[in-house]
Amino acid sequence: MIYLTNDTCDQAVYFDLRKSEPRRKGGGIELLCYGLLGNGVNEVPVTVRKWRDCVEMAFGRGDLFSFVEERTIRRMLGEVVREMAPH
Repeated sequence: MIYLTNDTCDQAVYFDLRKSEPRRKGGGIELLCYGLLGNGVNEVPVTVRKWRDCVEMAFGRGDLFSFVEERTIRRMLGEVVREMAPH
């Protein structure tokens, strides 16, 4: 579990990585991460795909983004995935 930030109610927002799959693709390595993003009350499933310098995120439905800005979470989670990616 990776702490990202606090929400508007001062609860910790975390990313719980459930599965990570590095795959070879077109001369590089694509990283797929599956997990949950939550604050202890609300959780949403998330899939993150990193390919070269691009990070793509898909969030499931949930009320989490009523308590924290999606833009902030995208930036922080992108940084985490970039650090996880094999070089």
